Amino acid sequence: MTDRSPPGGTIVCPIALGHVNAFLIKGARPMLVDTGLPGNVPKILAALQAEGIMPWELALIIITHVHTDHFGSAAAIAGATGAPVLVHSREAEYLASGAGVPSVPASYLGRVLGLMIGKPAPAPELAIKPVIQVDAPFRLDTFGIDGEIIPTPGHTDGSVSVMFATGECIVGDLVMGMFPAYKPRLPVFAEDPEAAKESIRRVLDRKPAVVYTGHGGPFSCDQLEALL
Repeated sequence: MTDRSPPGGTIVCPIALGHVNAFLIKGARPMLVDTGLPGNVPKILAALQAEGIMPWELALIIITHVHTDHFGSAAAIAGATGAPVLVHSREAEYLASGAGVPSVPASYLGRVLGLMIGKPAPAPELAIKPVIQVDAPFRLDTFGIDGEIIPTPGHTDGSVSVMFATGECIVGDLVMGMFPAYKPRLPVFAEDPEAAKESIRRVLDRKPAVVYTGHGGPFSCDQLEALL
């Protein structure tokens, strides 16, 4: 197996939540990227505890995009930890309603999965008003992390990725490892497929050592280059 560990040491701890991944970011002030589906609070809090992090120490919850399998436990985690939630401004209203952004199929598989998922509806129990809204690169220095959040539209208009000086990168569903999990593919849902490719190129231009995805992975730059 190829060692994809970044040369500067890892600060990203993947949290497997069934078919979707969340990520604990270890730093002076720990952060969480995505929260999986509703009901994932025990697994996420257990992952924090395993790293010696108390719930109230969590400094920020970053949502890469507002689909239920990525924000479903955000409100509950925020309630359990007191951590503020960050999301792209284009998707803040969807998060505040708990409905989620509609999934736009970009492939045959996307159309099939879309029929299974159905259209999102307001879900007050999942709703949370984001404290921080971004629409441009956002540095994480104030949270004790050498890194930044960058807009990477395509999968959804308000998708974001998180880049770290260690060479690690989290891209949500900009790239997906599905059927099989170890092989990357373009997102099966995409509001703008061409914008998704442009965002992948933007990520690759930064030459990350390892790319973490919401489903499957992680992947190397070479693997992502093959998608373009």
